[in-house]
Amino acid sequence: MNKCLLLQKSMLLGLAGLLLAGCSSVPKELAYEPQADLVAYQPALKGLDGKPARWSGVIAAVHNEQDRSLVEVVYLPLKSNGVPEQTEQSPGRFLAVMQGFVDPTLYAKGRSLTVLGILDKPVESKIGDHKYEFSVIRVSGSKLWPPIKEVEVRYMDPYFSDPFYDPFWPRRPMRHW
Repeated sequence: MNKCLLLQKSMLLGLAGLLLAGCSSVPKELAYEPQADLVAYQPALKGLDGKPARWSGVIAAVHNEQDRSLVEVVYLPLKSNGVPEQTEQSPGRFLAVMQGFVDPTLYAKGRSLTVLGILDKPVESKIGDHKYEFSVIRVSGSKLWPPIKEVEVRYMDPYFSDPFYDPFWPRRPMRHW
């Protein structure tokens, strides 16, 4: 009897662990093992050419060339599931080099993007008139996240009742006494 109970508890614990692990895993196109080998973002990263990296952020611009596209991304830290964390601060920008044509309408300014790839040498370019040295990642896998929809949440206290509140006030005909 005791063995059966122990077996049930261990199976339940294992199932709960699998469910929790499924909640925080990255999409298959961004998966890389071992994750400890992935290089963290640094502005104008030098000397790590050929190393793997998984970076994310918000798209600032798309520049299509003949056989490749350069996606300029404002770096944002990754959450455990690979989604960029929406923050007010960024340490810099990077260029994601993608093979082929990238539609600027789909990869629009402000969309969230996560890329997996190999680091390349930094590139000197401009943001407006300002000279800027971009870290570069040659993309092997990417995930364009759905646009973030802002939702207004209103809290109504169930224990408070306004005696003067009338939900039909603007539509109710005026009564004459």
